[in-house]
Amino acid sequence: MNLMALNPLVAATLLQRKQVARKVAATERFQEQVAVLARQIGRTPEDVAAEARIGLEEIVTVQSPAFAAAFDYGLGPLHTRAWTVDVDETALGELKALNQQHALVYLPTHRSYADAFILSRLLRDHGMKRNHILGGNNLGFWPLGTIIRRSGGILIRRSFQDDEVYKLVVREYLAWLASQRLNLEWYMEGGRSRTGKLRPPKYGLLSYLVSAIESGGADDMLLVPVSTTYDLMHEVSVMAAEEAGATKSKENLLWLAGYARTQQKRIGTAYVRFGEPLSLREALAQADEEGGGKWTVAKIAFEVFQRINRCTPVTAPALVAFALLGMRDRALTLSEVHEQVLPLLDYADARGLPSSHLENLRTTAGVDDTLRMLEGSGVVSRHEGGLDTVFKIETGQHSVAAFYRNSAVHWFVNRAILELALLDATRDDITGPLERAWASAFALRDLLKFEFFFSDKATFREEQKAESRLIDPKFRQRVAIAKDRRELLMTVPVLIAHRVLTPFLEAYFIVADRLAAQPVDLKIDKKALTEECVKVGRQYVLQQRLRNPECVSREVFANALSLAANRGLLTPGAADLAQRRREFADELAAAVQSVAAIEELDRARRSEGVTA
Repeated sequence: MNLMALNPLVAATLLQRKQVARKVAATERFQEQVAVLARQIGRTPEDVAAEARIGLEEIVTVQSPAFAAAFDYGLGPLHTRAWTVDVDETALGELKALNQQHALVYLPTHRSYADAFILSRLLRDHGMKRNHILGGNNLGFWPLGTIIRRSGGILIRRSFQDDEVYKLVVREYLAWLASQRLNLEWYMEGGRSRTGKLRPPKYGLLSYLVSAIESGGADDMLLVPVSTTYDLMHEVSVMAAEEAGATKSKENLLWLAGYARTQQKRIGTAYVRFGEPLSLREALAQADEEGGGKWTVAKIAFEVFQRINRCTPVTAPALVAFALLGMRDRALTLSEVHEQVLPLLDYADARGLPSSHLENLRTTAGVDDTLRMLEGSGVVSRHEGGLDTVFKIETGQHSVAAFYRNSAVHWFVNRAILELALLDATRDDITGPLERAWASAFALRDLLKFEFFFSDKATFREEQKAESRLIDPKFRQRVAIAKDRRELLMTVPVLIAHRVLTPFLEAYFIVADRLAAQPVDLKIDKKALTEECVKVGRQYVLQQRLRNPECVSREVFANALSLAANRGLLTPGAADLAQRRREFADELAAAVQSVAAIEELDRARRSEGVTA
């Protein structure tokens, strides 16, 4: 990539960007919105318009062929050379056909800095329209920002919650792009996932698009859920360290050079899958029929994320990491790892889960290949020289292994909840075991509703029934018999609740534990409380009061705080606040004990020779 050769184009494209900004600012809609905002904030329309024009010139983009080539053929390989790309060709062809009649809004998962470059390359190679990609201005440094802003990239401030003029600028520029029927792309998670699974969505940009359609500023657009999943990623160890308390490196030219160096080593495959497109206009019409209201945008975002989850494949590294993490720090022989993986494969097959190359794990050779991949990236260690070669998660790499496991963890959550509900129903002192199991399942769904994207209650009930039939076709009849309830847990081919939910429940317990220790008459400082949770969480793990190092996670702590806020536990002053916070901590402690009980049961099954 010859940057000097692009210099003459920089000034020309800067002029083009200013021309676009003036064009947007001159529209009747933009001027009307400026006048409305000026009245609302008590400023003159001229003053607001002048500030808005500056904001527009900052964010508008053009698609220069020369800079697009620099993005695709210069920056692209620096970011993507580590992977072979596996894409759903059929779905991509269908999107190409849809794009002839509809503007598309691609809403991908965000795992890596490479995400945008991989999707851009796929669209280019298949002769599809280039997207206008919204991203954070932390990537605005030279030369990255210069190229991005001239190849269709829109770099906006990471936070502008209190800047009403800037909000107007972003909203109206997005509406203008939509009115031109141009394709868009952004990451609703707001940033790269630090845990490997979907983060809660950010609603701002989607709400702006909804506003544009509802006000007549744009026609319908199709929302395209996109899942990008990686066998392995070089940057995971850095993100895991940040989650556990390390300071995030600032993106700059030096950072870019270092990132490019790490990407030179090939480490597997990137899988790109597309969920069923969602008509935004039809989604809004359905929301109106159901009563609409302030949750309309949230429901649409939720549906997009569910469609992403439904098309996300289970990868071989995810399943092997899943098996090894379930054994804590105990090393396993190759045959033992294989024995742990096989029932997970059977479960995935029984569910018909989307997958990639999982059939290789049916053989010990295939498992060994995956272990070598994980070993090569420093996640798994191999001990040789004894009677047998054994494998375990490398010390300090549990959060990295969990990242890979979590790319598929959503497929196993309902089963984990069913196991815990069944455990609750095995108590000797209860009547109505089936009702108790249902109550337990829905309580866990409520406890984890900010962590996972559950179906509505009626659908969730049917999903639980389907899971129960996988355990035993006569599950409903057998759960009514006391001796059969425990036998169901003891004879099921694999128990997974402790492998799936323990780190999340332990993280929630840390938050609940520290929240209960806060003064009830003071406002909660979320940032300070999160840092306290990081420090105390590390202590609890070192003391083995908690079992999973990956439970120390700022991202999961944030979700736990969202749950606490939802339950009214963050607002000071209520007379019963201290009691309700203690009850919250007790509820999480009980949940942690329940998954520990499943783990003990799993250990007992293995000692009795039951298939793991």
